[in-house]
Amino acid sequence: MLVAVLLLALAPAASAFDGAMPVPVPGSLHIFAPGPPALGLSLDANPSSIGDFDGTVALAYLQGRAKDASGRRFKMSNDMRVMTGRYLAADGSPHVGSFAFI
Repeated sequence: MLVAVLLLALAPAASAFDGAMPVPVPGSLHIFAPGPPALGLSLDANPSSIGDFDGTVALAYLQGRAKDASGRRFKMSNDMRVMTGRYLAADGSPHVGSFAFI
């Protein structure tokens, strides 16, 4: 995660989000997660989850144990991503932005 924070900190000021939302990868509501095939993932996937995106993506998969408010323990798996770069909005206009997916 430190690498992702550093990437965003080093991104030029021109990468500031201008408010135009990106569109998801076309054709599915599925988030294409890259990763080991043994976990049911694919190495040939789009880690940004943004359609028409050109930029840098940092991602991390975290697993561990957690405890809820009543003290019950459970296994937790998290997929975190940080993206910064150029993308096309739904109207086809070009934009620059940074996004996080947790």
